Amino acid sequence: MLEADYVIVGGGAAGCVVAARLSEDPKVRVLLLEAGPRDWHPWIHVPAACLFLQHDARFNWLDASEPQSTLDGRRVKIPQGKMLGGSGSLNGMLHVRPQPEDIADWNTRGWDWETLEPILAKAESYAPGGPGRGQQGILTVSDFSDTHPLTRAFIEACTTAGIPANPDMNGPVRRGASPFQQARKGRFRSQTAQSYLRAARKRPNLQVQTGAQVTRVVFDGRRAVGVRFRRGGTEHDVRASREVVLCAGAMRSPQLLQVSGIGDPAHLAKLGVPVVASSPAVGRDMRDHFLLRVAHRVGGIATINERTRGLSVVREVLRYVFKGEGMLTMGAGAAAAILSLDGETAIPNVQISFAPGSFSGPGTLEREPGMTIGAWLSPGESRGTVMAVDADTATAPAIDPRYLSAESDRQGIVACIRLIRSLFEEPALARWSRGETLPGPETPDDAEAILAFARDRGASGYHFAGTCRMGDDAASVVDGALRVRGTEGLRVVDASVMPTPPIGNAHATVVMLAERGASLIAARS
Repeated sequence: MLEADYVIVGGGAAGCVVAARLSEDPKVRVLLLEAGPRDWHPWIHVPAACLFLQHDARFNWLDASEPQSTLDGRRVKIPQGKMLGGSGSLNGMLHVRPQPEDIADWNTRGWDWETLEPILAKAESYAPGGPGRGQQGILTVSDFSDTHPLTRAFIEACTTAGIPANPDMNGPVRRGASPFQQARKGRFRSQTAQSYLRAARKRPNLQVQTGAQVTRVVFDGRRAVGVRFRRGGTEHDVRASREVVLCAGAMRSPQLLQVSGIGDPAHLAKLGVPVVASSPAVGRDMRDHFLLRVAHRVGGIATINERTRGLSVVREVLRYVFKGEGMLTMGAGAAAAILSLDGETAIPNVQISFAPGSFSGPGTLEREPGMTIGAWLSPGESRGTVMAVDADTATAPAIDPRYLSAESDRQGIVACIRLIRSLFEEPALARWSRGETLPGPETPDDAEAILAFARDRGASGYHFAGTCRMGDDAASVVDGALRVRGTEGLRVVDASVMPTPPIGNAHATVVMLAERGASLIAARS
């Protein structure tokens, strides 16, 4: 297909939704280009196997930050999906809706809670139902098949600490402690590649090309008329008779705009790229959740650590194969609490997450029994950048989140660690604890010691936003219809347009955003 009505760049979480929705019109031709492969590997579809995908270069860009001066020069690992489904095909599958205050922070016409809440319900299929929940959508959302006793203990500890239990974390009330819900159908992952795109690929008007690395957007003057992509060592041009839609994510969408001539003119000059449209905000205003974890050794009860070795693994595999139950149906966490550090009446600004296991490194469980509570402050005030380093999209962009550069974030993360430590002292968890292992008893509760731990062990929450920020102001990269300012026929529809990430895990918000973006494009047609 050398020409299509819509050319979508990036088959990640957003791109799969946009391709599926636009191809519902049989009169239009849609081409979806994805740099990575199909989501073919069994590990992609087995929920607990998401841990292995963190290190697999076949399905992961394996990005890393620039040395962070605020973290003693440390580079932070930033895994990003490189396959159909993008990061939605390697993440922990945790389904957390945004709250109204998240959307209010976007401050953009047409992106208000009254408009977006029905889209959240339209997208999902959650069998138990409930106020505001959808039961007929494409994305299947499920409760955990198993609830570990330590997960129940975490929720009990929250309640005795004054954090109320919440029967549905995605219902009308967001504050409180709840078991997580998963984007899972039966025993398998059910993110947008496995739901939206799988059904849409049967349509003759949708073509999907994998292994297609887009190298630039092609312009006629200021109008985007197509893209150039590299596949199998050969470059190809494809024409878009209506629009080019970038869905390459918070790292690759700003990079592609920059190498195509949209960005800060001074930066484009360094790349040797002619200016198509001056847009200094491209690649700037990057936001992310900065994650810290506290772990305890466990005694008197088995954790998931031990269930990953020896005969326990065999038993878990058999449970998964024959019953669709057990450890292999778990994702990145088991339960969470959403609350405010500023009191019961303030807007929630923290998510803490519990796992009945502990980690010796990214994606690697410890051998000894353990449990973990992690936390991040949202939205956070630290801002970073994503900048192309040359004119070739095969070169990874320079990613500089500038974690903890804002004083308010440093204060907030200290309060988060103190909160977690207090939860471990509640009787429901303390009865199973055999002592803190991370950061450990040698780290006192004073602010300087906690910040030293944060600089040494803090990690990305993988919830990036802002690098192609939407807004009504002239400085924003895209307008409220997600059209790239200064151009025609070009939009960005992915996490990069969110001015701030939601308080919780971001995938549900990206699906909502993509649904809204696809409807805006279709309405113009």
